[in-house]
Amino acid sequence: MSHDALPLSRRRLYLLDLGLLAVALSWGASYSLMQLIIQAGLTVPLFLMLRFALSVPFMFLGTRVRLRNIKPGEIINGLIFGCLLYAILTFETLGVKYTTASNAGFLIALSVVIVPFFERIFGKRKQSKFIYFTCFISLAGGGILSFSNTGNFGFNNGDWLILLAALIRGFQIFMFGKQTSGKSYSLVNITLIELVTVSVLGLAFVLMTDTASLHLIPTITFDVWGYILFLSVLATAFAFLMQLYAAKTTSPTRVGLILSLEPAFAALFAVAIMGETIGILQGIGGAIIVCAALLGRIVEGKRYE
Repeated sequence: MSHDALPLSRRRLYLLDLGLLAVALSWGASYSLMQLIIQAGLTVPLFLMLRFALSVPFMFLGTRVRLRNIKPGEIINGLIFGCLLYAILTFETLGVKYTTASNAGFLIALSVVIVPFFERIFGKRKQSKFIYFTCFISLAGGGILSFSNTGNFGFNNGDWLILLAALIRGFQIFMFGKQTSGKSYSLVNITLIELVTVSVLGLAFVLMTDTASLHLIPTITFDVWGYILFLSVLATAFAFLMQLYAAKTTSPTRVGLILSLEPAFAALFAVAIMGETIGILQGIGGAIIVCAALLGRIVEGKRYE
């Protein structure tokens, strides 16, 4: 995508970086906020329905999409990515119910290093040895992180759910590149359909599994509504709009490096909001995962710039 990037002034580039930094910050905060929302009694399908139903109008306002211009291929891909995103967020939200917000932030970063394996298996594309080296380093960091939980190597149920979310997230990244590369698709249209799909799936699962949870809506407190709005407006609508804009104006490496700060922000908010304590082994394991992901992004980015 960097080949089509538009030239930016230094000031606008800094503003873009600040916008992407805000995205990483909002994503990092999301793990702690999801914990608070689930602790308040909201079910996962109800939360996802509310989060994405509220984000879609902001996407419409931010993109001014004309529905008549949407192509069949964009609808199909939007539906596919929407289903994958719903699965990712379901496992993430369930995961933070049983593990720490900081662990969730660190483990989800493994999605970045999973992508090369999908590209090798399904895309028949070989990566450099250094890329695979960073992948195994990240997995080693995950092992240290698991050891920090109990003093024995092993993950709890929440960690496994987050790892499953990371696996699907990595597959989604791979599929997005595979399905849109070389196609004249509008990323805005695909993204909008993706978000609508998640909100519809949320409503469908509420109606199929727990209609009683709809009665919780009038009882939601102002602070919980604030958390949901934060995730809807900043961590969803604004985040997707910023990524779409950045894809047209700067390099994928620059975007990837800034967004890789998400786990660090997750740990910061876990300490500040949830009162978590980052142990030495947890800090080392998390730092290894983040550093390996950063190195992988830098090396991979050089292929496109």
